[in-house]
Amino acid sequence: MLSAEQVFEGYAFKVEQTKWVDHLDQEFERDVVRHKGAVAIVPITEDLEHVYLVRQFRPAIGDWLLELPAGLRDVAGEKEIDTAHRELMEEVGYSAKSMDYLMTLRTAVGFSDEEISIFLALGLEAGKREADGIEEETMTVERVPLCDIPMMIETKQLVDAKTIAGLSVALHRLNA
Repeated sequence: MLSAEQVFEGYAFKVEQTKWVDHLDQEFERDVVRHKGAVAIVPITEDLEHVYLVRQFRPAIGDWLLELPAGLRDVAGEKEIDTAHRELMEEVGYSAKSMDYLMTLRTAVGFSDEEISIFLALGLEAGKREADGIEEETMTVERVPLCDIPMMIETKQLVDAKTIAGLSVALHRLNA
């Protein structure tokens, strides 16, 4: 990278105008979204037959999506796994006896450095849902049979990349 100039900063990300030089010594410019990072959680019920998903309104697409509970890494110094535990309680109202790392997903490498680390939550214990902000206050929690997930992906009931990736890896791990 030859240079980077920040042109915007919001609560979740900032935007930089960057200059680069390629392998032929040609300069080019790209706008890059620098993201704080996020976590997502695949919370599986004790019977290993259901997953808790959240339905929330996503302003960027102007629609409601069914997706994994997830959240920004927006608490300074907080470890990823601790963010996952916090977000699970905030969004779904459960704690987990075990929170196992599944994968890290890079969401939009053409313009963003966002990474979402995805965790498998087992041994769920009901607690008090601690919604944080308007998006979490209006979201609903849905208990979905794991056997329905492939059909839900195929019929576009699930279209969110982190949700499809996280559920696919979790199903593979549970069936291995």
